[in-house]
Order: sequence, then structure tokens, then C-alpha cells
Amino acid sequence: MALWRKRTAVTAALAEAREIVVRPHFRRAVAAAIAFVGASAVTVVLGGVHARHLVDGRSEPWTSHRLGSWTAIAVAVVSGVVCIRLIADEIGRILRQRGNPAAAGSLHLLIQIVGYLVVLLVVLGLLAVRVENVLLSGAIGSVVIGLAAQQALGNAFAGIVLLFARPFVVGDYITLRAGALGGQFDGEVVSITLMFTILQTSEGPISLPNSAVLASATGRRQPPSALPPG
Repeated sequence: MALWRKRTAVTAALAEAREIVVRPHFRRAVAAAIAFVGASAVTVVLGGVHARHLVDGRSEPWTSHRLGSWTAIAVAVVSGVVCIRLIADEIGRILRQRGNPAAAGSLHLLIQIVGYLVVLLVVLGLLAVRVENVLLSGAIGSVVIGLAAQQALGNAFAGIVLLFARPFVVGDYITLRAGALGGQFDGEVVSITLMFTILQTSEGPISLPNSAVLASATGRRQPPSALPPG
């Protein structure tokens, strides 16, 4: 029986993965990613926006290659932005279908921020901007912000793990047991956001940090109303 349930879960996961792959948004995202990588490679091959060549023994600007590099960089910017938007939209759609609209919006924004940052760093490199200087200038501020936001980032990453690992879903009645939570909590999962898991307990709703929930012993239970009397 357990083996049959495991096979059923694996089959459902594979079916969902195939559905994602064949969706038009996913195919367009892959095409945009290929265009982004290709345009970046063309820029490098052409010598970049400062391309030069030898004319009568002198180093002269290579105008055609520079124009080609600028065109390739423009293509890289557009394709990179399109790719990130499509990926964020597709993942947000999946989470909304799983009944997590709040988490879908938060993760959609997070993917866009990280993705656009990666595109920006690549484009700065293609423009021959010394990325290490840009990063170094903001290093101190980044460390301070990172330390201040350490707990929030931990909750956010834990929320992403919970949303995709799915040890429980919205509507499940569960038990959470961990010292970090101060004991045991029993209740129905009413929402899983990027920062908190919200349980409806006998004493009312309670918001639990995702990092603590991920580190807890978790188990699905029958709700008290479903248990036989006595």
C-alpha cells in the first residue's frame, strides 16, 4: 500500500513536470534564455563595445564590431528581462494553483529581483564596467543589510522550501512540535506565505515563522471534528 502511494506521488509529480515543460510560457522562457546567452557570446566574440583592430600598424576603433556589440547587448537586455518575467509568471501561476496566492506574489517579486540583478551584472560585464568595483563600493552596506535581514531571509528561504517540498498544504490539520516554537501546536493550515505559516488553532489563528516550522517535527492529523466520539 505504501509502495503504491509512493508510485502514485511520483507519477503525479512527473505529470506536473511535463505539464510545466510543454506550456508556452516555459518554451518562450527557454528561447529567451538561449537568446540571452547567444547575444552575450556574440558580444564577447566581437570584442565588446571597445573593440579595436590594427590599421597600418596602429590600433584603431573597430566601428562595425562596436555597433554589432551594442546591438547584441540590447538583444541580451531584452531577452534577459523577458526570460525572468516569464519564469516569475510561471512559478507564480503554479503556486496560485496550489492555493497560495500570497506566497505566489512574494516569490514572483523575489525571482524578479534576483533575476534582474543577474542580468544587470552580466550586462555591466559586457559593457566593460568593472563589476568588482561596483560590488566593492556596496560591500559594507550589503553586509550591514544582510546581518539585519538574516532572520527575514531565513524565513523566506524556508518558506520557498515548504512551498515546493509540501510537507503539508493549506487545509491540512497538522501537529508542529519543536523547542524553537515553545512546544506543540495543533491546527489547520490556513495560509503559507513567504515569511509565515498561519495555523487556525483552538485558541485562534497564530503565525509561525517559516524557519522554525521547517525545523519542526511535523505530522498530518485528523481534525478533532472528524474523530469518533469517546
